[in-house]
Amino acid sequence: MEDTHIYILAGIIIFLLLIYLPITMARKRGRSAFGWVLVFWILNPLWGAILLLILGDSSKKIKEDIMKEINHNQ
Repeated sequence: MEDTHIYILAGIIIFLLLIYLPITMARKRGRSAFGWVLVFWILNPLWGAILLLILGDSSKKIKEDIMKEINHNQ
């Protein structure tokens, strides 16, 4: 019975990581957190992470970063 509890706990931890990882990766890049959670679940986490890394920051995020840098240097 104790083994079952360990497997359930491990499954819950993995499930939470598969939600947390795409949310943090997407938010860092200025992309939709909900959309990327779906991509991670549909494709699989590895392909979702690779795709998100390849796409990089959204154009809106890039513009915001440039404006922050300009304002910081003034």
